[in-house]
Amino acid sequence: MIESGLQKKLKILLLGPNGQLGKSLKNHLEAFHELECADKKKFDFLNPTNFLDILKKSKPSLVINAAAYTDVEGAESNENLANQINSEALKYIASACETLDLILLHFSTDYVFDGNKNTPYHEDDTPNPISTYGNSKLLGEKIISDNMKNYIIFRTSGVISNNTNNFINKIMLAAETQKELKIVDDQITSLNHSDFLAEAINKILSSFKMEKVSSLGEIYNLVGPSSGTWFEFSKFAQRICKNHKKQSKFADINIIPVSSEEMNFKANRPKYSHLSSDKIKNNLSLTLPDWDKSILKLLD
Repeated sequence: MIESGLQKKLKILLLGPNGQLGKSLKNHLEAFHELECADKKKFDFLNPTNFLDILKKSKPSLVINAAAYTDVEGAESNENLANQINSEALKYIASACETLDLILLHFSTDYVFDGNKNTPYHEDDTPNPISTYGNSKLLGEKIISDNMKNYIIFRTSGVISNNTNNFINKIMLAAETQKELKIVDDQITSLNHSDFLAEAINKILSSFKMEKVSSLGEIYNLVGPSSGTWFEFSKFAQRICKNHKKQSKFADINIIPVSSEEMNFKANRPKYSHLSSDKIKNNLSLTLPDWDKSILKLLD
């Protein structure tokens, strides 16, 4: 367990260090804590039975799980793989952390909700996922909460970064070979740069004290306060590219708003999945930047 206030460095075991969020966490935490990264070679989510042995050897103060299967479309045809990574492996992770009395920080998604609300989702709203991906993430949440005491689950949304595997970079790349871009304008959520998420986690760890035990065994929405549609995000990014005279086809391509139905997605997505940030602001004094700041950071 973490003892008396974190003036000394924590030893952290980071799972999934090579993903968008994992890379940002690694970059932000390694200067402040003793960080050990467990990539696929060290810990395989498809064969997770040795996690207790890994913990006994590593002896971390806490575990951060930034690994996930995040391909929403791909999950519809790879349900077993999505479930294995997002939920089944967590049985071993949660059990091992509980056995050794360690804290687990885990990340989930706005896609655990069905989108039938038109106001921000709070942490205690009833989840009802409408996709295989969302269901796999909700199962993971339940496995942790049913088998552990000392955990925090952070729900976030629309993670972007300066890596290629995210919405903004994908549409900029698509613009190089397409005559126009069709972007949905009927799904409301928020974008969050992985660096902002990592900075928030670092602040939480830096202020974490045992007397704040009420923070454990909780779910927190970790998102910026504003929301928009994917079409709005794309048009804002395009405007920034034009203003900065960035030499790319994306700056001039025609972006067309379309409905989700027109896109003929395999996976259903919530029409409204913006998460309320009230709880994390009130309980942990954290406010993340609005989505436009996340796009600006990516394009800077």
